[in-house]
Amino acid sequence: PSYASINAKRKCSELHKELPSLVHYPSSSEYESRNAEYYSKQQQELHPACIIRPKVANDVSHILQIANSLQCPFAVASGGHMCWKGSSNIDGGFLIDLRSMNKISIQHERQMVELGPGATWINVYAALEPHHISTAGGRISGVGVGGFLLGGGIAFASAEKGLGANNVINYEVVLSNGTIVNANEAENEDLFWAMKLPSTNYGIVTRFDMRTYHSPAIWGAVNVYPFTPTLASELYAQSEKWGHDDTNKDNMVSIAMMRNKGMSLALAVQVNEAGVTQDPLTSDTPIMHLETTGSTYKVVREVVDSALAATTRTRWHTITTKIDTEYFMDIFEKSESIMKPHDGRENILWSIAVQHFQKGCINAAKESPIFNALGQGKDDLVNIHIRMEWANPDDDAALEEAAYELGTLAETEARKRGILNDFIYLNYADGSQPVYERSVTPGNMEKMREIKKAYDPAGIFDRLWRGGYKLPVERGNMSQTDADNKHDEL
Repeated sequence: PSYASINAKRKCSELHKELPSLVHYPSSSEYESRNAEYYSKQQQELHPACIIRPKVANDVSHILQIANSLQCPFAVASGGHMCWKGSSNIDGGFLIDLRSMNKISIQHERQMVELGPGATWINVYAALEPHHISTAGGRISGVGVGGFLLGGGIAFASAEKGLGANNVINYEVVLSNGTIVNANEAENEDLFWAMKLPSTNYGIVTRFDMRTYHSPAIWGAVNVYPFTPTLASELYAQSEKWGHDDTNKDNMVSIAMMRNKGMSLALAVQVNEAGVTQDPLTSDTPIMHLETTGSTYKVVREVVDSALAATTRTRWHTITTKIDTEYFMDIFEKSESIMKPHDGRENILWSIAVQHFQKGCINAAKESPIFNALGQGKDDLVNIHIRMEWANPDDDAALEEAAYELGTLAETEARKRGILNDFIYLNYADGSQPVYERSVTPGNMEKMREIKKAYDPAGIFDRLWRGGYKLPVERGNMSQTDADNKHDEL
């Protein structure tokens, strides 16, 4: 065994002495279940020396104090949905698994809900459903509360309520020295502002307090069609109308063009937060149709989840642009020619999805580090999400290269046409993308660095906390490259 692995085990045993009931080793059921629940196979292939599962904020405080005294690198995971390798897992260090911190507590008189970072959104919606309320959370059941909110978080209600992070009114945060603080508009206000896009820089959040709103029923539908250029053009044009329509902020639409095992398809997801049934975006007959009216829980479970296949190996990339139907059509056509040689690979699926950042969503982010980068709400924008999935590890190099090529194509073409916006949505980004450099203006970046110095003056999280996206230093960022290079340091 390497020095690193021996050292890792030694430091895990130190942790075990202090917190015996919380530390789990390889081959234990707790260890294996955590690794098996990562969204991507690439994340599952990393193996921490031990996994530690805190139950309360004081446990996290104790863990960070031990990590600091032993100089132990660690990663943190809630739902484990971020897909790039090393984003929330580690080789050779220890993993802080927040899944046991999954409390959901509704505070009716304050119109808010207290959420543990390890809760999943389907469990949040199940708890809210009997009370006919909802919150601006994730749209896929297995996504964790923590990762979703720390990356911004696109919700069904984002056109009116903004991103999930804009609906957090208080963060309970454990700082690098183990101190537990609250960050809100009245207490540690500077940290509260930075926590709207913190990633792995400021602290481990042990509770999110989120605004709730009355939601007796919402309507949702998914339609899948055989792809034709005419159909795609119609879907984009109709979704553009929805995207521009400030009079109806209840609507959410996402359009994806995809190729699945050699077949080109078009997918349209429509949601109406007021529960009003909407016409399909096209009169064409779908080959798959799912539709329901009910709680957010019901729509996620019966419509959105049902349209998603379980993933295997995956690579994502994202950019933000102004709305341009001709551009969307051109990108898919050019992507098809890039991807045609890969049609025969095992269980390959790739897609390019478009979803809107309406002005209402952008304006809700006014008190957030990303507002200026989003153009301060002057334009309607769209998020473009490029997703690649496949089964065989032998195809990794070829398909990761192809995914990179698609991302480069989309960005280069958008820049040429003058429609590229700098913002990179953290939750869909690849580990190599410069999220902070592009999503935060220089003035706000300086402010974020100053706040970082105030709350982590010794830079402990820069040295020890692996994964996520780090505030850039002189050049570049410490994201995937750092995670890859430092997995075995312990």
